Amino acid sequence: MEFMEVILQRRSCREFLADPVSEEIVRDILEAARLAPTPGNGQNCYYGVIRDQQRKEALAKAAGDQMWIASAPVVIAYCASLEVDLRDLPADDFGLIVNQTRFGDELINYLNQYADRKLIGKFWVNGSPLIPGEHVFLTAVNHGLRACWIGYLDTEEAARILNLPDDMICLFLMPIGYAAKEPQEIERKRFEEVVFYESWKINDN
Repeated sequence: MEFMEVILQRRSCREFLADPVSEEIVRDILEAARLAPTPGNGQNCYYGVIRDQQRKEALAKAAGDQMWIASAPVVIAYCASLEVDLRDLPADDFGLIVNQTRFGDELINYLNQYADRKLIGKFWVNGSPLIPGEHVFLTAVNHGLRACWIGYLDTEEAARILNLPDDMICLFLMPIGYAAKEPQEIERKRFEEVVFYESWKINDN
């Protein structure tokens, strides 16, 4: 497909055919994830490929009993390493400086004092898989597949199901497969409603 056609075709799908997705395609979409940027080039993302039906069903239960997830032939589990503790970062760490600038010292100091360091780690790395995951989604669409982001997830239960070590967490799931029916078109705001130039102006038109 042309790139803009992929963008136009990219819509969430929650009904999949049982048709398998070839290993070649799965490797292609995961290569797109591997090549994606990560915050500070941390490359702390890991990607689980789940095909086993019982494991898919267990993950679907951990995702608020959204059992339709298990109907997808492949579920990608987006995981991240928790090996870096925000509290241990030196004052000149660029990522720390960026977040101090964005959110302020008060929040960073609060996070550093919070007792549950694993929970803070999850908060800190939560955005890491988002760009790689969207690379996966768009590459899947380019292969004629459909997918859906799953953020409603008991991350600790998902980590247990996937046998992750203590310093890793599963943050998102993405069921992928061939659509049982084409997702509905989504009405988007007009270009003029979402774009402004130079500074914000009230548009009365």
